[in-house]
Amino acid sequence: MQDKLEHVPLRFWIFAALLAASCQGAIPPVPVPQVEGFDPEVRDAILTAYKRAVAEPSSGQASGQLGMVLQAHDVFPPAQLAYERAILLEPKEFAWRYYYALVVWRLSGPEKAAAPLAAALHLRPGYAPAVLKNGELLYQLGRFQESGDAYQSLLSQEPGSAEALYGLGRVKYAQHDMPAAENLYGRATRTYANFGAAYYGLALAERSQGRADEAAKNFELAQHHEGDQPPLADPLQDQIAALATGISHLLEEGSRLAQKGRMDEAAHLNETVLAHDPENFSALLNLLYLARFVDHLSNQVDAYYTKAQRINPEVPMVYDFYGAALAKLGKYDAAAAALRKAIELKPDLVEAQGLLGEVLESQNRPAEAIEQYRRALATQSSDQIFQMKLWRLLIIQGRSSEAIPQLLPALQMDDSFAALRRLLLGEAYLTTDDPARAREYLEQARSRALTDGARDLVPGIDQELKRIAARTAP
Repeated sequence: MQDKLEHVPLRFWIFAALLAASCQGAIPPVPVPQVEGFDPEVRDAILTAYKRAVAEPSSGQASGQLGMVLQAHDVFPPAQLAYERAILLEPKEFAWRYYYALVVWRLSGPEKAAAPLAAALHLRPGYAPAVLKNGELLYQLGRFQESGDAYQSLLSQEPGSAEALYGLGRVKYAQHDMPAAENLYGRATRTYANFGAAYYGLALAERSQGRADEAAKNFELAQHHEGDQPPLADPLQDQIAALATGISHLLEEGSRLAQKGRMDEAAHLNETVLAHDPENFSALLNLLYLARFVDHLSNQVDAYYTKAQRINPEVPMVYDFYGAALAKLGKYDAAAAALRKAIELKPDLVEAQGLLGEVLESQNRPAEAIEQYRRALATQSSDQIFQMKLWRLLIIQGRSSEAIPQLLPALQMDDSFAALRRLLLGEAYLTTDDPARAREYLEQARSRALTDGARDLVPGIDQELKRIAARTAP
């Protein structure tokens, strides 16, 4: 054997060496990021990571860290180059391949990202966030069988994964297997009760099988929980998020917290932005909005409004949010003026129209409030909150004959307001001296309140039913 090797031509060894080198890939230079226009904190973070990568050219960790800092601040093209360096320097490091695949997906779409993500999963096939992303990627490419296999592989390890159940439900729906899709979507909603997209998928599957009533209820739940989804634990993505800094990041994080109902934390982040940049219009607008929820902002509302109005007086939300904050403080005259200005700038701004109706009602101007609620509903007829306010006020004002013809057809809707509509209809018939119909709808309201989880309505309904019984007793 040794003799045979000794007789191999030299040119073969040269060719083999060149082939091995080409497979490893030449290490490209460290990408030079452009930092003009960034906040100082962001610029410093990027330059610090860049200088380290240049100082340690053979370190995959240094190049990977540069990619992470760039990705954290949405600077994707040089992040992709930095990850390419890191992969060549540390080809067995899963994180660099995972991050690289996500950046390629962002820049070039799922088709280009399929191979990099598969390469990452080859190193770490059990990393659940990557498996979920692979299922989504394959779904987007229309490779439904492979997408379903990805989700099924995760469910075999984590049977209670709401995200995998939802993903597999989408696959079954795309494959026209409606019973399976319904089952999977339903399991996803039972695993995570506020999963808006899963309720929507469930409603579509039910409607396709001719069950319109069940579908209507789940469409309503989908709307109620719109945007809510299970929190996905992704430690590697968390490491990217932890590197984000600067004003833009704080504003985005504040918006995310507000969407989750964490208003005090959102206010704190926007106050931090304002401390660094006192003229930041987005932070001022956010704080005006949050003032209706966060008590400690009340003393600053006028200052926020004055500055925001000076910076951009043509933005209707400045007056809308300011009006809402003033209404919370009981300053109804000033609130009404601000809301009217918002409507003047944007006549179809439904929130401002409805809030003005509430302010007029608080000022004991019911006739004007009724007309204002009607204007809001003329803009958005499906707004159920304003419908309820209008019908309630009509009944209180002795105008039940106007409310009843609107309430009766609305009983066909099967949603979370079903019990309340029947309660209002019962009250309306009481004011028109029709106790038999009043009892009928109040009893329906009581039954729906018990089945729909609106038990707080039951004591009031029972009281009204007792009053009717006393009035009609022989």
